[in-house]
Amino acid sequence: MKTPEMKVADYLSNDERLVAIMNELREDKLSYVPVFTSTPDDTFIKASSAPWIRITPIPGDDAIYSDDARFFEYPRIQVDFWIREEDDERLMEIQERIYETLHSHGYERYYKNSYPDPDLDGCVMVTANFEGFEERNDM
Repeated sequence: MKTPEMKVADYLSNDERLVAIMNELREDKLSYVPVFTSTPDDTFIKASSAPWIRITPIPGDDAIYSDDARFFEYPRIQVDFWIREEDDERLMEIQERIYETLHSHGYERYYKNSYPDPDLDGCVMVTANFEGFEERNDM
């Protein structure tokens, strides 16, 4: 069984349109899709690697119970991506593509923000929080 952040990483990594947009904008050409479930190695974190995505779980464990068993769960994840400031006119396109992909898999965004990343010169960090909906079938 995969964790919510691993499932979301798979959804985003397999979205051909999202991957194509990211590849088009990235200066460093990669042999893999840069969607991570933890912070990548320091050697990767540079403006020429952007855009790239990081998915992390949000603590909490919302659920609906029936007969003392979990019936529905609401996993929460945070999706961050970085884009070079010079490409910021494409920011909304990537943000919307991530939303559409996750929405099609039962996740809804409830928070979003973007700002120049003080730790990565020349990049904007975009962050969004999503909540999923999963029916438990193991009862």
